[in-house]
Amino acid sequence: MSPLRRLFVFAFWGATLFAYVDAIIPGRDAFSLSAWDKLNHMIAFFTITFLARAAYPRIPVFRLFLAMAAFGAFIELSQAVPIIHRDAEWDDWFADMIAAVVGLIIAWPFAILADRRRARRVSTAE
Repeated sequence: MSPLRRLFVFAFWGATLFAYVDAIIPGRDAFSLSAWDKLNHMIAFFTITFLARAAYPRIPVFRLFLAMAAFGAFIELSQAVPIIHRDAEWDDWFADMIAAVVGLIIAWPFAILADRRRARRVSTAE
């Protein structure tokens, strides 16, 4: 695994952990880039989806999307637990999935370049 890919793996898991913790701590303590909650969801899911695509380029795009959708659903189910004191909303999950699709689309050219680079490395090694 290349050092750059290792960096993406580390960044992906760090961002994923940060997103989950931020989603389940009390709302007044949560980190926020925007006053609009849906935009915060979209920024988080765009970022972790883009990082997931860079960290795990061989995972099929549809599986990555399903993983991101499942993660968004897991966050919303976690927020539905009464002791968490957060609000679970379908709209948040939809925002997560939209951002995941956008993240996969934006990451697409980078994934193609990475595949070409990997193919050159393999052909040079032979």
